[in-house]
Amino acid sequence: MRIEIFDVEHGSCALVTADTGSRMLIDCGSNSTTGWRPSTHLPNSRIRSIDMFVVTNYDEDHVSDLPNLRDLYWDYQPTVDLKSLLRNKTISKQALQQMKKIGGIGSGIQELMSMINDYTGGPLGANWGSLSYRVFYNSYPNDFTDTNNLSLVLFLHCFGLHIIFPGDLETAGWEKLLKNDSFVEELKSVNVFVASHHGRESGCCDAIFQIERVMPEIVIFSDAGIQFDTQKTANWYRKRSHGINYRGSRRHVFTTRKDGKITLEANSQETIINTAV
Repeated sequence: MRIEIFDVEHGSCALVTADTGSRMLIDCGSNSTTGWRPSTHLPNSRIRSIDMFVVTNYDEDHVSDLPNLRDLYWDYQPTVDLKSLLRNKTISKQALQQMKKIGGIGSGIQELMSMINDYTGGPLGANWGSLSYRVFYNSYPNDFTDTNNLSLVLFLHCFGLHIIFPGDLETAGWEKLLKNDSFVEELKSVNVFVASHHGRESGCCDAIFQIERVMPEIVIFSDAGIQFDTQKTANWYRKRSHGINYRGSRRHVFTTRKDGKITLEANSQETIINTAV
């Protein structure tokens, strides 16, 4: 299995390729500085089909390139065929419209609203081979009414790699999910922790790391240059991870800001991490 976490500045986009060739796209943010977009990268990599599109957060930076991915390019076919949609289903199109009323609705969220109407079934039965996944999320409106604490939390497991993508979950959202024993058990297996809310302080939840056996090997930030104080939490996460030897030094925290695209490859013998920088 291969996971590519792309540099989309203060956004989110990752591509998961199972050993069977089935693919999962986690969010579809883009990089306004470099011009990088999944809607051009995927076709350039001869990828025209995604078995499962996962939306971890209902904010524009997680879906900014969605209109381009779904744009019709030839013979009324989409640029990339998103075969199924995995999201927090407690949020209806109408609820999302209401939540976005004050801040405004971007083109990505507008496109997602269209998908909510069209993609009413569950995930398709793709062959994921050695890859398994599990999701958790809080409920709208009983638990929360803000997009961050309604983030979908995705756990992926393949051989010795156990990774969490928690969207933009904030402390209150973490604490609510921690009341679920199944969620806690999943956390105990995690060895690669993608920092929630791009590493911002609002996503830091000390209660996670007070649970016995919860301490990942490394933490990954999907973040931009000095913005929203994300860099100030690196030391906080460093103290809550074991660290690994990488290119001659001990690394605890990796960031798309400094490391560029981060790639994780897992097989039956080992997990290998590589960075673009």
